[in-house]
Amino acid sequence: METETTSTSNSSDVSDAIQLTEADHATLHTGIGSPAFQGLLWTQWLTAINDNVFRWFVIGVGKDQFLQESQSLLLIVGSSFFIVPYVLFASVAGWLANRFQKSHVIIGCKIAEIAIMLLGVLAVWMLGTPDPQNGVDPAFWWLLAAVFFMGLQSALFAPAKVGTIPELLTEGTIAKGNGIFNLATLSATVIGMALGGWLSDVTARGQSNLWIAAVVLVGIAVVGTLISFLVKSLPAANRLAKFPYNLFGETFRDLRQLFASGPLFRVALGVAFFWSIAAFAQLNIDSFSEESGGLVESHRTPLLIAVTLGIGLGSVMAGYISAGRIDLGLVPWGALIIAVFAFSLWFVPDNFIVDHLTNWKMIVALVCLFGLGMGAGIFDVPLSSYLQHNSPIATRGSILAATTCLAFGGILVLFGVLFGLRYPV
Repeated sequence: METETTSTSNSSDVSDAIQLTEADHATLHTGIGSPAFQGLLWTQWLTAINDNVFRWFVIGVGKDQFLQESQSLLLIVGSSFFIVPYVLFASVAGWLANRFQKSHVIIGCKIAEIAIMLLGVLAVWMLGTPDPQNGVDPAFWWLLAAVFFMGLQSALFAPAKVGTIPELLTEGTIAKGNGIFNLATLSATVIGMALGGWLSDVTARGQSNLWIAAVVLVGIAVVGTLISFLVKSLPAANRLAKFPYNLFGETFRDLRQLFASGPLFRVALGVAFFWSIAAFAQLNIDSFSEESGGLVESHRTPLLIAVTLGIGLGSVMAGYISAGRIDLGLVPWGALIIAVFAFSLWFVPDNFIVDHLTNWKMIVALVCLFGLGMGAGIFDVPLSSYLQHNSPIATRGSILAATTCLAFGGILVLFGVLFGLRYPV
């Protein structure tokens, strides 16, 4: 009898929280041009830049710790350390987004980013003179620990960030807002990868001028933290939510809840597919560049720019084509464009990277990658908008966290596939 009373009370409190947030929605300064949404947009932009700067800087530093034939393994291991927290701590991320006001979670994660960047720079400073013949320097594992913590920070940040978008935008503007958000995030990815490669070169892979890396990494984190104070969100959706001590059990519960939602689950699978393929393509471009004549980290930059410009254009196109509604009819068209241009990469000539960008081989590669990105943008925006807008307010954090878990679980599987493809069969 006591259990039944408690259950009823919890249900009532959650219902009250839902009514409160819906009533407060009108008090937010909503809209794409509002300070709250712009604060969220630029906070995410700087976070994505720093994620990629740090990750690719670490990969550049780590290449001196491994023999040439093992460096493709480093690429997968380094990225996996960043991605595993998304799967392990998905339930905690969902709990934070439900239990606390999302803007407070965002600010807390940004403050943590500053400390993690300081840890990462310290770990690079501790590295001795690289000698791959004698194995990996023990300090390198501290560096991978910093990558893990950066992934954890990003994992906890994700549901609060994505869950804030539908609180600031209406159904008529959410598709356009997601298009702009995708453009910002993916442009930040390219900027971060290029800047990370540059930091690796300018610091001689962490052996000199380390102060430059410290200024860039910590500086971006500090600026992003200051901007995050502009973000506004609704009150906590469920203040009675209990901490998920059983991480895997709670994650499976969230996944079952997502599966039971029917349409939301199918849309979540589409979102997971998009991010899995995106991560696979990002890593594959590094190998694509290296095997096509690229000699330094910066040679992959034009390829990444082509993909990102394509995704940005596709995302914005999807937002405008939707014309004030969420149009899932765009999804199969986006998938078709992805398939056509992904297959066309098979026809790109060998050794297309030379000293200039105007040779016809490079142009063919850039066009194929641009088209691939454009299809991806058209594919993702309607799915993300539908998921955000139709998730129940009280469980939105858990729904988005479960989707993130699906996405990054798929990424880990594809990393295993990519690792297997490195060996002749």
